[in-house]
Amino acid sequence: MTVATVLLAVVVLALTTCLVASVVVSRRRAQADRAELARLAEENRALRERSEAAHATAELRSRMVAHVSHELRTPMQAIMSLLALLDDHGLPLEQRRQHLSTLRGSSEDLLLLIDGLVDTAQIEGKRPSLRADDFSPRATLEQLVDLLGPSAHKRGLELRAALAPDLPPRLRGDRLRLRQIVINLLGNSIKFTRQGHIELRASARVEADVAHLQVEVSDTGVGIGPEALGKLFREFARVGDPSVEGTGLGLSISKQLVEALGGRLEVDSDPGVGSTFRFQVRMPVLAAAPAEQAAEADTRPRVLVADDDHAGRELLVTALRRGGYAVDGVEDGAAAVASALARQYVAVILDVQLPELDGPGAARQIRAARGDVALIALTGHTEIDVLGRCKGAGIDAILIKPVKLETLRATIARVAAERMQAVDLAVIRGYVTADDPAFVPGLIDVYLREAERDLEAMQEAAAGQEIARVAQLAHRLKGSSAGFGARLLAERCQSLYAAARAEQPASDELAAVAREFARVKSALSVERTRLISS
Repeated sequence: MTVATVLLAVVVLALTTCLVASVVVSRRRAQADRAELARLAEENRALRERSEAAHATAELRSRMVAHVSHELRTPMQAIMSLLALLDDHGLPLEQRRQHLSTLRGSSEDLLLLIDGLVDTAQIEGKRPSLRADDFSPRATLEQLVDLLGPSAHKRGLELRAALAPDLPPRLRGDRLRLRQIVINLLGNSIKFTRQGHIELRASARVEADVAHLQVEVSDTGVGIGPEALGKLFREFARVGDPSVEGTGLGLSISKQLVEALGGRLEVDSDPGVGSTFRFQVRMPVLAAAPAEQAAEADTRPRVLVADDDHAGRELLVTALRRGGYAVDGVEDGAAAVASALARQYVAVILDVQLPELDGPGAARQIRAARGDVALIALTGHTEIDVLGRCKGAGIDAILIKPVKLETLRATIARVAAERMQAVDLAVIRGYVTADDPAFVPGLIDVYLREAERDLEAMQEAAAGQEIARVAQLAHRLKGSSAGFGARLLAERCQSLYAAARAEQPASDELAAVAREFARVKSALSVERTRLISS
């Protein structure tokens, strides 16, 4: 091997070594670069996540503030409305006390909201925690109409209620959340209605001691176009008139609360015509109110107003409520009958010219079943035949339009008091003489003894299908009862007499006679004792 060959081999080896070393260094440098890039990417990702988390926290804080603001406004609206009502210096003392009681309840609701407002589950979109209250759905909804009425009237709007007469008296569920939903819906309708009315409707279907409570809020407002309905229930969504104040949260919160109660909030709307929001929730029906809540029940005397003229009806309803009455309103005779037979009223006010079933027709059906309710007719007619039809239907008083509200209230008080009395004691006391103090107690003994005998004979005759005998005895008891001032018992006997003469089933009329006689017997026995001891 020559020297040149050896030198060439050495050079090649050196070059190969350098090349290998260069490749190794390059690979190590590339690995280091990749590691650095990965580190930088991880840092960038961490920075991005921290930035997104900070943004989400800020957004969550803003949403929480908006939720807090909106939910606090609900009871605050009630408190402000009640304060406005209490500012009326002419308000009767009893009604002022009722408003103060409601104000106390709204303040308690506000405290409950503050206690449970920062509910993480609710803020994160989960279901809010629910309470279980025993409450009257009718009283709760009527109270909301009273609360928001001033806000509606201030805008020249009519806020009215159409609550089904067969609403369950007591339910178990979250009363506070139900109030929030309805206040949100009513407030929303008031904001977006420029003229006309807002109506709160409620009905219930009861199955296996569970009420399917359906609530609707309708208005004659601006309405909502089809393109806006899809985003109506989104948070912070603003549809409709942009000049109307609001956060866009009311309907979103209402939707969440309805779903938390197991229902679904729906809407029908026509632009320029109005909107109807409705929801249905399920709540257990309670047979009776607990003793601790019985004292809180609405003890105001209740009046029913039946008039197809919306403006006239609402005027009467508002005036009577301010006079200390609890008031229901219906627009036709059939509804008046259904409501009067389902609820306990001290008086029913009937417009004579009602649709479906006129005032005298409705009065006749009510009087056939109820002798303790005062019936008052309102009419613009003074014809003898109209007045005669009213009297013949069992109407106690007829008032000619226009009637002063003071006259109406005085008539209700007078007639209701007369109807509540089993016996007009002035009649009995008119027989009292100083010469023979035992005379009237003796008369009472004779009347009660003969009336009990006639009642027993009527029951035996009815059991034996002796209809003519029932009619004869009913007619006799009617006469003697009227002579002793037992007007309601005399009317019950007249109804029994009429049914027997027509050969119609009269078991209900006979039972009514027996019930009323028990009241008469109790009243006369007390009066007899008083006369003997005086």
